[in-house]
Amino acid sequence: HDGEVEVMILAQEKQADLVVIDDNAAKKTAEYLGLTVTGTMGVLIKEKRLGHLDAVRPVLDEIKENGFYIGTSLEKMVLEQAGE
Repeated sequence: HDGEVEVMILAQEKQADLVVIDDNAAKKTAEYLGLTVTGTMGVLIKEKRLGHLDAVRPVLDEIKENGFYIGTSLEKMVLEQAGE
């Protein structure tokens, strides 16, 4: 998609340390280009571990309410990794 392509181009131009992409095909492309990639769920887990979030569950609930699809197995894994 156009948005993911733009993220990858900008990341290469700016020599970014990390890009946040959720589309699996785009993640693979970004990794092929040598970019370090995480998704939204990875950001949430890291922020909880760093103490910037008290809990991941309310954030997951909110983003799901706003139309972001999260599969049941992914949600369970994220909550487990976040210690919830």
